Amino acid sequence: MNRALLSLAVVAALLASGVSDAQAQAAQKKLYRWVDKDGKVQFSDALPPEAVDQARTEFNAASGSTTAQVDRALTAEERVAKAEADRLQAIADKEAEQARKTEAAMIASFQNEEELRHSFTNRIDLLKQTLEAIEAGIASQRASLSSMLAEAAESELAGKAVPARQAQGIRGLHDEMVRQQQMLVLKQGELVELDAELLRLVERFRELKGAAPAAGDAAEATPPTG
Repeated sequence: MNRALLSLAVVAALLASGVSDAQAQAAQKKLYRWVDKDGKVQFSDALPPEAVDQARTEFNAASGSTTAQVDRALTAEERVAKAEADRLQAIADKEAEQARKTEAAMIASFQNEEELRHSFTNRIDLLKQTLEAIEAGIASQRASLSSMLAEAAESELAGKAVPARQAQGIRGLHDEMVRQQQMLVLKQGELVELDAELLRLVERFRELKGAAPAAGDAAEATPPTG
């Protein structure tokens, strides 16, 4: 190859290299989109200093595709709040993980689903007995209160003032009945939660053990056809 041809080859290689570099630079060039302090949308191939901390979208100048979505910089107060939220979330995640491990260990201690259900029987029965006792107490209190109110009404109809001790007794009994009614609602909620917990643990037990639903469960889940 003579020198002329060699020189042309070198020039061609250099030109090709230059074109390739230019294409690479163009492919890497960015476009920015952000909203300025006046609320106007701005586009530019260079990000001004006042927009560095603003939320923005970055695009590839060659393809126009989105390459990044950058949130605005947090203020000092927001960073403190975020750090605290992250800390609390980490604690919650750790507690949830521990609860899952504890639950898995408890489920693993049962040989079969029947044992799991039986473990809840005493708790459910005891709670139902408590509910029955509260309901009976409220019924008794209601009867006593009705009697005391009737006596107070008779005194007023007779033109007599209701004795302070009797009025105090009526108020005290009424307040106690309200407390018992609140306790009843609370215990009823506990029973619902206990039933839901049992169902959830049974489902989890079946997942871990690979067991199929019991025949009784299938019958309960399928409504009778008329």
